[in-house]
Amino acid sequence: MLLDAHIHSLYTYTDQHELIRNLNEAGFDGGIVFSHAPRSVTFPGMKAETPSNEARMDAVLQYTKGQKNLFPFYFLDPTEPDAGEQVDIAVRKGIVGFKIICSRFFPCDARAMPVYQRIAALNKPILFHAGILFDGRNASGDFNRPCNFEGLLEIERLRFALAHAAWPWTDECLAVYGKFQNYLQYSKDESACEMFLDVCPGTPPVYRKALWERILFAGYAVKNNILYGIDSGLEGPYDSEYARRVVSRDQAIFEEFLVGEDLWDFLCRKNILRFLNLSGR
Repeated sequence: MLLDAHIHSLYTYTDQHELIRNLNEAGFDGGIVFSHAPRSVTFPGMKAETPSNEARMDAVLQYTKGQKNLFPFYFLDPTEPDAGEQVDIAVRKGIVGFKIICSRFFPCDARAMPVYQRIAALNKPILFHAGILFDGRNASGDFNRPCNFEGLLEIERLRFALAHAAWPWTDECLAVYGKFQNYLQYSKDESACEMFLDVCPGTPPVYRKALWERILFAGYAVKNNILYGIDSGLEGPYDSEYARRVVSRDQAIFEEFLVGEDLWDFLCRKNILRFLNLSGR
């Protein structure tokens, strides 16, 4: 079983059979599927009006219904006054994790921190966007620098991932990951927050080899904490042709680096299931 850790969905694209067929054509058996974005997050080309919060939850749950290898995430704005209530409703309905983009606020905004604590207490993960954000004219780069996520160390038992390896701040992202791992290693604190690296593109192809070289050989323990995703589906159905190109390019890099044959299983299965707290599957 191979999973894609980063699949977007729009409210207008809800053909489950098409998604599964396209995932299979790309070599995946399923993955993490995000709901439509909240009103506060907009991208050029997004024409559909933003549905209500519960409608967004229900749509992604319907999109993934009955498929044991499709995992619904709710796209949350943690600064909304009722964000904590949204978390409770989402988990009650069957949402297994949360997607957040800090497009107009810093990650450790005082309004957001109690929401993260609530998510952690419910044993659900958060996948954050990190790095440059192609959101039109909105100046959001400062919000998504990796060092701005350091404050999450305060959130006990939180599992979170930074997507795109925070390109173009990939070195900074890896350093922040090292800090989280250092605390885990030396504190022996079983309640410590744990950081994962989502390596879905964001990195243009010319940067990809350098990204993998830094992640794999910087000396940090990363094998158990890398999530592999494609970042497809935002503008339409899942693009299997694009996914195959991404996978082929990365596998060629792995062959060149002579990494262990089991790495792919960790990236696309074991680590994603552990992130979801489903390691027993």
